[in-house]
Amino acid sequence: MAELVFENVAVGYEKKALIPDINFALEKGEILALAGPNGAGKSTILKTAAGLLEPVSGKVRVQGQELSQIPGKDLAKVMSVMLTERIKTNYMTCFDVVRVGRYQYTDVFGTLKDEDKRAICDCMELIGVWHLKDADFSKLSDGQKQRVLLARAIVSEPGILILDEPTSFLDMGYKVEFFDVLKKLAREKNVAILISMHEMELVKKVADRVVCISKGNHIDRIGDPLEILTPEYMENLFSMRSGKYEEYYGKH
Repeated sequence: MAELVFENVAVGYEKKALIPDINFALEKGEILALAGPNGAGKSTILKTAAGLLEPVSGKVRVQGQELSQIPGKDLAKVMSVMLTERIKTNYMTCFDVVRVGRYQYTDVFGTLKDEDKRAICDCMELIGVWHLKDADFSKLSDGQKQRVLLARAIVSEPGILILDEPTSFLDMGYKVEFFDVLKKLAREKNVAILISMHEMELVKKVADRVVCISKGNHIDRIGDPLEILTPEYMENLFSMRSGKYEEYYGKH
């Protein structure tokens, strides 16, 4: 059974469809990337998958159950979401930031049990940020912050991880490291990952499949990124009339 399924879904705002007829299934241990130009609707699909937006039509299913029927606390145990954000903190250590992702397992007072503390420790070690546990989150580099936020997203041990342009603020070195961690989560922890990305060369290296969304707001192709993402197709997908498409830098 697939972890996340879109069945004839139309996504949009205020019951107005932005992208119709979306059909795909995300399997355990798979990284599925959404690719397309800015404004095509990648974030809208992600927010619908996360339950932050209701589908205009169709059904979204999580582990076989209709998303709208899953209580919020139960959903938080099987799905984690990491949207593009620069969170603001007063003084919070990195441990404090990560522990927020564990609260669905705590009591009304947010008390951490020993098993919760072990989960936080194990997760931060997996992502490589345990040495920052006592550091002020606000003083970290962008790359370090993104790693800590990823630790927060997976500390609930989700089956599904949804990420919206998670490397937008990172240089290439940090991006490669970040995606290495995602691949480890998919391969070793069997996490199903749905992610929006704009670096097409990285999509080829990271994703098992890609969903291409055209500027005309429809799903254009779904499949193996190595087969789909040719330079010629990229020029068409991003509506380039002249010039050359470079996978790292775009058109020039």
